[in-house]
Amino acid sequence: MRVERKIFLNLFVILSVVLLVSPFLSAFFDFFTKIIMSIGLYKALQEFVVPYELRIVSFLVNLAGIEVQSGKAYISLLIGGKPDVIYLIWNCIGWQSAVLFLVTLATGLSGRFHLSSKLEALAIGILGTYLVNIFRLVIVVIFYSLAGRPAGIVFHDYFSNLLIFAWLFFFWWFSYSFVLEERG
Repeated sequence: MRVERKIFLNLFVILSVVLLVSPFLSAFFDFFTKIIMSIGLYKALQEFVVPYELRIVSFLVNLAGIEVQSGKAYISLLIGGKPDVIYLIWNCIGWQSAVLFLVTLATGLSGRFHLSSKLEALAIGILGTYLVNIFRLVIVVIFYSLAGRPAGIVFHDYFSNLLIFAWLFFFWWFSYSFVLEERG
């Protein structure tokens, strides 16, 4: 089986499993989150990455015409004329997307490709995964502001999974079509 078909088959299987077990994923990620918190690895992310991403997300949401302000770990906005707050913790910044991206690298780059094209695909994948996560946060905040907290939470939980898989499918199609060059 060609590597291209193998990666798409793996992504399809992973997507199918994710959709089947979505209700249980929250419990799994909560468990994993508690482990990471007990070790203390989250502190640097919460202290430095979260405020940085909040400023970017707030800027982009403001550009979309929805007035928000960011704090160190939250975005404040008005919903129906009432003040509301969306909290962003280290667990929301997209580490799950990064893990899924890294898992696909093991299969996706396993072919006989030039090292330079592998590094180029890796750079595109890292940057793309980061930008998709910023886009995901912006869309969630906009949806939340339009539909309210309950709908916003459901949208966040399910849209996030679908978006990262759409990104991974696109990324690997793009990489195999335009970036990765097989060796002689």
